[in-house]
Amino acid sequence: MIKDSLPYLSVLPLEDLSIKRNSFSCTVKELEDYFHKYASQDVKKKLTKCFVLVENKQSKIIGYYTLSALSVPISDIPQEKRNKNIPYPNIPAVLIGRLAVDTNFQHQGYGKFLIADAIHKIKNTAIGAAILVVEAKNDNAVSFYQRLGFVEFKELIGNHRKLFYPLTTFIK
Repeated sequence: MIKDSLPYLSVLPLEDLSIKRNSFSCTVKELEDYFHKYASQDVKKKLTKCFVLVENKQSKIIGYYTLSALSVPISDIPQEKRNKNIPYPNIPAVLIGRLAVDTNFQHQGYGKFLIADAIHKIKNTAIGAAILVVEAKNDNAVSFYQRLGFVEFKELIGNHRKLFYPLTTFIK
């Protein structure tokens, strides 16, 4: 359980990870492959930042997420979720492009922990962002994000369902 593990948890930038990444396994092959093969390339190219949740006592990778900058047309946000006086056509956002939890640690609260860590990092940087955006890979992911307070965009964007979480009072 996550509560018992808290003293042994740390979230590290991918560059500081000393555990072999191939020890990580999850139920979504696309997310597993990305972490094994492509995450470090994207980090080196400065396309994303990748953060890894580690259980230090056993030296195990629990999960990871990536953060990237994004701009979202204000018209994509449902009208009832917007403050009326937003004078900009686009709003600054941060994208969690990928989030995954190792199969051995799923359904124990670690996904929620990763989201909370991401929000904490975003709110404590020198960059402003009005919303946090996620792309849900399947219906289970949509349900997970909705339970955490994420809201679906007005329209389906691309192949995945996108959701957002308000980070400012501009978005309700």
